[in-house]
Amino acid sequence: MMNMLSIPGDIPGEAVAPRLNEVLCKRLVMAKIQLDRLEGDGACKDLSALSAARVEFALASRALADALIAQEAADELDID
Repeated sequence: MMNMLSIPGDIPGEAVAPRLNEVLCKRLVMAKIQLDRLEGDGACKDLSALSAARVEFALASRALADALIAQEAADELDID
């Protein structure tokens, strides 16, 4: 199994998926940072912002997982 988070150019012919993964990883990291910031702020009374941050983190996680699953399925088809 290949490294799904490889840097573009590591594997010949695989420039698009790693770039997509990079974008999705960045989205997930930014969502996690925002969520941690809001959850860590004990004085935060903005529950809608906290809810939105949780939703974005869940959506970003799912988007990355879906992309990795699709990439793995495509890789398996290429091998066969």
